[in-house]
Amino acid sequence: MDLFDHQTFSLPLSSVDDVAEMVFWPQFLSCEEADNLLKKSIADLPWRADKIKMFGKEIPVPRLQNWFADKTDTSYTYSGIKLAAVVFPDWLNQLRENIQTRSNYPLNRALANYYRDGSDSMDWHADDEAELGPDPVIASLSLGAERTFQLRHNQTKEKVSINLPHGSLLVMGPKIQTFWKHRIAKVRDLQEPRVNFTFRFMDN
Repeated sequence: MDLFDHQTFSLPLSSVDDVAEMVFWPQFLSCEEADNLLKKSIADLPWRADKIKMFGKEIPVPRLQNWFADKTDTSYTYSGIKLAAVVFPDWLNQLRENIQTRSNYPLNRALANYYRDGSDSMDWHADDEAELGPDPVIASLSLGAERTFQLRHNQTKEKVSINLPHGSLLVMGPKIQTFWKHRIAKVRDLQEPRVNFTFRFMDN
């Protein structure tokens, strides 16, 4: 398979004729590139272990994370957690530029998630915070253990599942965050780690 072979998925929005597109590159990176980036990501990035308030109690976020940007005077807030920006290291900025060129969308921020094993997860949510604008595009690069990415339509509850292999790139186009939620569920007996970068654009 050519590294830039891709698949396009059409997701229904509010009517039969109203759709949004996801574009998926199963092998956006070569195996060697993906291996190197996985090792570098786990070893070199300043991972945060945050807590979230639920039902009056603070519980650990079931993954490690951090927020990267092209400037430090920005932050990202979701579910009551405020993430101050860390400037992109050179290698991550180069990755951002490559994905920006391939996706043809501007990208200047990234939320990084480190799933240490199958017990780490991301619950149903949409990346629809106001600071991301009305129709955010999310470009998601996966490194490490293959995990299943699930989407669920807000009204119809239709579900779509895509396996995200090591070195793959999934771009969720405009409108998807308005009509769909997504998650990475827990996987029993999975010991291998996964690192995920979700690039997006925020107006400076």
